[in-house]
Amino acid sequence: MLGLTLLGIGKIFTLIFVGIYIVFALVIIKQVGLMTKTVEVGLGGLIKLFAWAHLIFAVVVFFIALTTL
Repeated sequence: MLGLTLLGIGKIFTLIFVGIYIVFALVIIKQVGLMTKTVEVGLGGLIKLFAWAHLIFAVVVFFIALTTL
């Protein structure tokens, strides 16, 4: 027996989901960079700031989930 319970499997899937979400946040960083190069708007810096904050938040959530699960 592997000793895995339903709760343990749920924790593993949660970490996998949050890991995939980090990849999604990286894609957002890339897309925002391409968008701000293509379309000149006055809020380009603010949009980049929100994209980076989103990525940092996703990484922090992953580490919190990793330590508490």
